[in-house]
This record gives sequence, structure tokens and C-alpha cells, in this order.
Amino acid sequence: MVLKKFKTNTLFWFFLKQLLLLAICILLEIFVFLVLANIGFNSGFILPANYSEHYLERNKEKIAESEPFDSTLIPLTCQYGLFDTKGNYLSGNFNKAVREKAKVYLKDAKAVEGFYFFIQRAGGSCVVKYDIAAHFSSPVLHKLFPKPELIMIVLFLVVFVIISVNNALLFGKRLKGEIEPVLEEIAQIQTRELNDKQKKSKIKEINDILLSLYDMESALSQSLKKEWETEQKRKSNISALAHDIKTPLTIIKGNSELIKEEKDISEIYQLADIIDDHSDKIERYIKLLIEETNHPFSEERAEEVPLISLVADILAESEALCRANGINLIVSNPVTGGEAFLNRDSVVRAVMNLIKNAAEHTSVDDRIKLSFRYTGGRFGVEVEDYGKGFTREALKYAKNQFYTEKSERSEEHYGLGMYYANSVAEGYKGKLMYYNKPGQTGAVVVFEISTGDKT
Repeated sequence: MVLKKFKTNTLFWFFLKQLLLLAICILLEIFVFLVLANIGFNSGFILPANYSEHYLERNKEKIAESEPFDSTLIPLTCQYGLFDTKGNYLSGNFNKAVREKAKVYLKDAKAVEGFYFFIQRAGGSCVVKYDIAAHFSSPVLHKLFPKPELIMIVLFLVVFVIISVNNALLFGKRLKGEIEPVLEEIAQIQTRELNDKQKKSKIKEINDILLSLYDMESALSQSLKKEWETEQKRKSNISALAHDIKTPLTIIKGNSELIKEEKDISEIYQLADIIDDHSDKIERYIKLLIEETNHPFSEERAEEVPLISLVADILAESEALCRANGINLIVSNPVTGGEAFLNRDSVVRAVMNLIKNAAEHTSVDDRIKLSFRYTGGRFGVEVEDYGKGFTREALKYAKNQFYTEKSERSEEHYGLGMYYANSVAEGYKGKLMYYNKPGQTGAVVVFEISTGDKT
């Protein structure tokens, strides 16, 4: 079944329409602010920038002849100071810094920066300091907001941001609505819930993607079926191969033991020793592969296990492993009660994989720390080493099957230990957590399971 195309718009027009809408809103904002500013200046609500200078020019004579001096003649946008003929400050509202500049101004007007207005009075002079900026005519507003231009700029920017954000939200909502069918189609492919329902979009490019995804579904359906059959066949072949190889391995081990009995032939003895070592490694590797091709849990073997007994098994194997490798084992918080419904062998093997990894990677004083906890129906084992810790890559992929930090699988690093432990933990409604210790060397791996019935 082919998805039929219908009339759509391109992404270019989709973006252009939204851009035009934003431009119109900004132009409208500019227009509104210009109108409001014009009304404010024309009504006298806002005083123009040159108001103070013009006012002083018009009222210069009144200020000069005012006796006693009337401070109301000075605009609220200005500061003033009265001086005698010798330049001594008499009165006014100058602060100390402005007062000193005014004295310099009386001596040399060019030596002072800023705007000052000189008015000659009988027995002295008046110096007025003003600025070239707009001001509110209301004394209250002038005191609260001495710079209307700055207020208008800030207000303009705030409104501009609001318009831009709203425009972005609107655009995002519209674009999300068009992309939603694509996300739904991808989700169906990811969850393998394939169906024949057609999805459409008003944008040509997105609609073309939907067409491609729809065509992909039929091919994916066949591919998934083939993949499942191939996977089943792969598991069967690996299991059969692993089982069949155990027979020649037994023969190799038997012959190597016979060869080693010939003590006079040193070269044959060395070769037999090498064969013996490698046969052990192959046998352990095949055993791991057999376990991975089958489900790690056996419902028939699951039983109620006292946690104290489970901990004892773990400690016994851990102490033997650490003793053989010269590792100092530190144990804390041993569990003394509780029971769990589980497969004892699977859990012990999972924890031992983690302990073995810790023993191989620890370096400081050749020690590892083992802690147990049981609370809220959950049993946990924490394994702490004192080595270099996980690499950045290992922190991402350590639980993946066959992942190993080494370029080659030397010794027994087959990349199955963490994967197996994680599989066991998840099988008992738990989890495997691991991280590097902050501020110190080493890593911590936490194996946690639920002690209830496994589903």
C-alpha cells in the first residue's frame, strides 16, 4: 500500500510565514513606542532633553533679580549653588564634589566637564548644573525614574523579548504538531508495533519523510522476522559448537597429562604445560558462552534462601579467591537475617564476577572492600576496589555483552562478567550500578536485587 501525496507547503514558506509574523509584531511594537513617546513629549508628561537649557535662558533675568533667592525658579532637573564675589559657596543643593567643580568652573569654564549655566547676581553669582537628557515632569516620577530614556529602552527590550519568546513558542508548537506524526512513526518502528495507518503533514519535506518511513515499515517487518530466525540459529550453533568442542578438550587435557609424565623429555613437557594452560582458558571461555546462550535463571532451582547462608557462600568464595591472589579482603555490614526467593548459584556467580574484576584492578595495598546490606526487601552487595577506576568508555559500555577495556581478550577478560551480573540483577527486579569514587582512586560496583518472588 502506497501513501498518496497531497497538497503541502515547503519548509521555506513555513519559516517565512513565521518570520513575517515576528517582523510585523516588532514593527508594531516600534510604532506603539514611538506614538507613546510623542504623546508624552507633546503633553508635557516627559520633558525634552534641551528643556533645562532653554528654561534657564528664558528665566535668566528672574533668577538674577530674585531677592531673596527663590529656589523654585530652578527646574527640578537641575542643581544649583550660590557663590559670593570671591567664589565662596553660600547655599544651594550641590553636593561636595559638584561644589568643588563649580568653583573651578567660576575660575575657568573650559576646565570642567559637564553642562553648567552661569548667572550673574548682585553680590555674587549662581551656577546651575544641568544635563542633556529627557526627564519626567512629575517630581515623584523624576525622583523614582531619573532617566526615562533608559526606562523606555528597558521596557522596549522586555516587550521585544516577550514577543520573541511567544513567537518562538508558537513556532515550536506548530512545528511540533507537524513533526509529531514522524515521531509517532519512529516510535512504532522502535517498539516494532508496525501498522498500515497513514500519517500526513502539511510540510512537504516532513511528508516526504513520512512516506519514506511508511515504505520502510514493510521492509522492516520482513527484516525483523529474518533477524529473529538468524538469532535463533546463531544461538543454536554456538551452543552446539561449544558442547562439541568439550570432547576434544578432554582428549587434549588427558594427553597433556600423559606427556608430562615423560620427565626425561623436557621440551615435550614444556609444550604439554602450554597446552594444559590454554585448554583451561578455552574451557572456561566455552562455559561462559554456553551460559550466555541460555537464560541465566532456572525456575526449577529457585528456592527460599536464607540471606545469611547466601552471604556465607559469597564470603567463602571471595576469601579463597583473594587468598590465592594475595588480595586483602575487607568485609563490613554482614547480613544476619532475612530470606530471598532466588537461584543461589546464579547470584553467587554474579557477585563473584564483580569481586574477581575488583581483585584484578585494585592496586593500593592490594585490597578490596566488600559490604552487604538488607533493607526494605532489597539485598545489596557493594564491591569497592582501589585501582584506576573505570575509563570514560567503560562507564558507558561496561554492562554490554563482550565489552572489555582491553584491545584483546587476554587472560579471562571476555566482557561477560558485568553483563552477566547485570542480567541476574535485572532478573530479580534489581539493578547494577557502578561509578568511580569521587576525590580518590578506585571504583565501586553495587549489585542489588529484590528478595521477593522473581517474575
